Amino acid sequence: MQEIKVMKESYQAHGKLLLTGEYFVLCGAKSIALPLQYGQRMEVSQGKEDGILSWKAFMQEGLWFSCDLRMPDFKIVNSSDTEKAVILQEAFLAIRELNPGFYPGNSLDVHTRIDFNNQWGLGSSSTLIANLASWAQVDAFKLNEMIFHGSGFDIACATANGPIFYTRKQAPVPVNLDYLFLDNLYFIYSGSKKSTRNEVRRFLNEGEVTSQQVAQMNQLSEAFGTANKLEDLLKLIAEHEKMVGSLLEHPTVKTQYFSDFNGEVKSLGAWGGDFYLVATPMNDRDVLNYFKQKGLRVVFPWRELVLNER
Repeated sequence: MQEIKVMKESYQAHGKLLLTGEYFVLCGAKSIALPLQYGQRMEVSQGKEDGILSWKAFMQEGLWFSCDLRMPDFKIVNSSDTEKAVILQEAFLAIRELNPGFYPGNSLDVHTRIDFNNQWGLGSSSTLIANLASWAQVDAFKLNEMIFHGSGFDIACATANGPIFYTRKQAPVPVNLDYLFLDNLYFIYSGSKKSTRNEVRRFLNEGEVTSQQVAQMNQLSEAFGTANKLEDLLKLIAEHEKMVGSLLEHPTVKTQYFSDFNGEVKSLGAWGGDFYLVATPMNDRDVLNYFKQKGLRVVFPWRELVLNER
């Protein structure tokens, strides 16, 4: 193995939200995925302690995870969170499997920084995997599959510059979502983060999706991509929620929590957790007041969250 001499290297990846196709995307359905204006940066520099890879992860509030790994076997020396340290160790061992020649050096400091709350489910794991893959020069999708067994849509978002159609194991295709009614769309944090890793495992063990359902979801995703009016999108959201609710045998989010809301509410990603998409004819103030009364205070207008640099 040849040691890689490190001066200081930087990597950047975008966060993600899955607009359509949750769960179905795992079975090959077409989805719409949204890269975000928020993401994660990783900096690699020469370390201070011989034989140690010192890892420190920061968010806006400060340090939220730290770990020391022994080089070159990536044994955990100490950490602030054992579960996260094990995932990090698994990632490095998977990298070594994908690229046996990868030897990052005998002494390294790695600092990561996410510019969103790590409880929001916007891609703290996928942006990490994407940055690690760039650094180690391995396939990010293969690395993600080895660690998280997900669909890979979040990895595609990490380097996308705008919304994409995503089908598992296919190249992403740009989709224009410059809706004329963008000011009627919001993202609301539900207040409860779900573990994507656990949700994926549960669905793969229990979920059954037919080819007819995959075809139906493909049509829904395409319709989301061509909606011209708010009224059209409201109908599509209701249909999408009904379809996923039927698959999971759960009531829709609107039925369960927001039955009196003037508009539609759609789960994103792990159903019933993380973020909701809200489509409504209501004005900003009324939207904020409605969800504030429900105890939900993290609200992003579409334009302030979705990345679109095309």
